Amino acid sequence: MSPAPADVDTVDNGQSGRAETGDEVVFTFSAAVDPASILAGWDGSATAVVVHIADAGGTSVLTVRNAANTADVTELGSVQTKGDYASVADFTSSQMTLSGNTITIVFGTLSGTTRRDPSAKTMVWTTPHGTATESGHPDSNF
Repeated sequence: MSPAPADVDTVDNGQSGRAETGDEVVFTFSAAVDPASILAGWDGSATAVVVHIADAGGTSVLTVRNAANTADVTELGSVQTKGDYASVADFTSSQMTLSGNTITIVFGTLSGTTRRDPSAKTMVWTTPHGTATESGHPDSNF
C-alpha cells in the first residue's frame, strides 16, 4: 500500500498552459514509496507509462496508465487539472521514475490533440489513500 498523497505539481518544458512532450507531472507522497506498491515489479528506475488526459465536463482529468495503455496505475489515482487541456490525449512512452517519496513522469509522444489553457489553476490529486491539493501559488499547469 502506498502512503497518502502530499502534493502534485507540473513542470512546463514547452509552451505554458499546454500539455506537451517533455512536460512533467510530479507526485509527492507523505512518506517514502515502495515502487512495487505503485506498479507490480517496478524498482523505481525509469519505466514506460502512458499519461492520459481526458475531458470531464470542461475540465481535464489526468491519469497514468500502464505501458500497454490497458489499465490505470490505480495507486496514482487521478488529477483534476481544473483546466481544459484536451478532449482526449495520450502521451505514450512517458518515463516514470521514483526518488524517495516523489514520482516524476516526463511526458512522451503525444497521440491526440491538446489545448492551451493559460489561466492559473490549483490541481487536486486523489488516490485510494487520500487527496492532496497542489501547494504554492496557483499557476498555469504544464
